[in-house]
Amino acid sequence: MPVMDEFKEEREALKHGTLKQKFAYFRDYYKWHVIIAVAVIAFIASMIYQTVTRKDTAFYAALINVYPIASDEHAASFAEYAGIDLEEYDITLDTSMHIDNAAMDQETITSTQKLMVYIAAGEVDVIMTDADTMEQYAYNESFFDIRDVLSKEQAEAYEPYFYYMDQAVADAIDAAQDDPDYDYTTVPAHPDPRRPENMVQPIPVGIYLDNADSLKSSFLFTKGEGVIAVAATSRHLETVAQYIDYLLQEQVTQ
Repeated sequence: MPVMDEFKEEREALKHGTLKQKFAYFRDYYKWHVIIAVAVIAFIASMIYQTVTRKDTAFYAALINVYPIASDEHAASFAEYAGIDLEEYDITLDTSMHIDNAAMDQETITSTQKLMVYIAAGEVDVIMTDADTMEQYAYNESFFDIRDVLSKEQAEAYEPYFYYMDQAVADAIDAAQDDPDYDYTTVPAHPDPRRPENMVQPIPVGIYLDNADSLKSSFLFTKGEGVIAVAATSRHLETVAQYIDYLLQEQVTQ
């Protein structure tokens, strides 16, 4: 008997079958169609929900070599200070990155790659880490001149805490990297970032967080004193300036 005729006979017999027989027929012939359809619908619904409910990021800080103590409380406190509605916007304080250039282990490599991708994509607004880790990024021209982010009044208030890099040293490093025959022994050492008077072309690219007590109660810098710098691709400079004020309002009064 042809397959189609057999199928028609089964369908005709099913009309007079019991509920149990009808359910068994449905299960045998259509269960995978239903499962696939439900899975597709669930996936589409999930994507729609995430798109509709996803909040824009108001501020993103990458905290490197930092252990969180009260991260959520810090974010909520800053949101209140800056007037950011957390029902509409996200504040991200990312403490997942750990970099140890002396060890160059897998975590360091992964964190370095992640940070550079995020900076290139314009996701990161500020970086906070220890002075030694900050140095490698400062001389890669990863940061704003901090004076271009702050108001004149802010720059004057925070100048005693500026973290400097020497553009002349950065230019020498660039020259060495572009010339395969360059004598690396002639590249000058990185000068003390607190001593701009010893630099040829000092540029402030960060601010030391020596006395930012509210930050220290929320995060532990595991490799020494903290510094904040503004990523050169930041898209939220107004919020960055507010955050710096939030961190350092105590510092300038001490």
